[in-house]
Amino acid sequence: MLPDNKMPAILLLAGVFVEGLLLAGLVVGAGPLSAGPAWLLVHIGASIGIAWATRALVSALPPHRPRRIFALCLAVGITLPLAGALGCIAAFWLGMRNAIERHRETVYWQFTHNPELPFTTPIGRKVDKLDSRGFAEQLTFDGDADDLYRKVLAAGRMRSALSVDALNAAIKHSDERIRLTAYQTLDRKVTRLNGDIERLERVAASVEGRERSDTWLQIASNYWELLTLEQGEPVARAQLLDKAGAAATRAIEVRYDNRNAHFTLGRVLLRQNKPRHARVVFKRALKLGMPSESVLPYLAEAAFAQRDFARVSQLLLGLDSAFKRYPPLRQLAEQWT
Repeated sequence: MLPDNKMPAILLLAGVFVEGLLLAGLVVGAGPLSAGPAWLLVHIGASIGIAWATRALVSALPPHRPRRIFALCLAVGITLPLAGALGCIAAFWLGMRNAIERHRETVYWQFTHNPELPFTTPIGRKVDKLDSRGFAEQLTFDGDADDLYRKVLAAGRMRSALSVDALNAAIKHSDERIRLTAYQTLDRKVTRLNGDIERLERVAASVEGRERSDTWLQIASNYWELLTLEQGEPVARAQLLDKAGAAATRAIEVRYDNRNAHFTLGRVLLRQNKPRHARVVFKRALKLGMPSESVLPYLAEAAFAQRDFARVSQLLLGLDSAFKRYPPLRQLAEQWT
């Protein structure tokens, strides 16, 4: 595909002609274009012209790297004076054509610079409202019960924090299969977590040191995950928070430098409306090496609960800008900074 401007093609032909004269000068060994400083200068100039023209002619073809194409053409043209120009043109032209013919697979995904939407609608797929809706919304609006039933089954393999809202919505669905499957999935998750907690408590009684601390931390994490499944029950929520806090405290008692245990305890204290205590625990986790991008948002939440609004802005300013580009931190940063 030649560009509308014919200048690159003309320059390319002129450069090839000059290189031919240079080659003749080398063979004959006489005349102004014989070997010497003049020959070298003319050869470099012709190579630059040929490289630019080749870059212009193939810039519309992948890989869309005109500067690299130009540099490569120039390097080949200068270092191979006997066959550089024609060889460079033929190699790149044939290579580009063959590459285009090889890459025939369909590209389905396209990226977008919108941080709230990492992927746009797949290329070739019909755009409809369901592409922008979540699973819970599909349970409300989608009339394909068979498709929703398969999705409820798949939700059983998702983390509880990601699937609990959709499964709770599925319990209210009009289709009996979907209701029962969602209820059974939630029940299995609760049973599995309770079983894991009992097993881990036995393990914690038989180990010492770091392993014991990590085991109690895992118990606290399991109680925290149970909390997401029982968040609609006030009594169960209070009991699970107490148990999660007690397990995290035991992990800290065994090994004080367990930063993850401090972090978990801080989140529990926040949910128990104890922001002053949570603030102290979060600061300890930060001193022990917990990443600031994990701790500072919770410290800001604790400061907000204490009505220390100036502190909220100060803490959010301490976050790396990369983390403030994504929701929900982006909205918080815009509001407070």
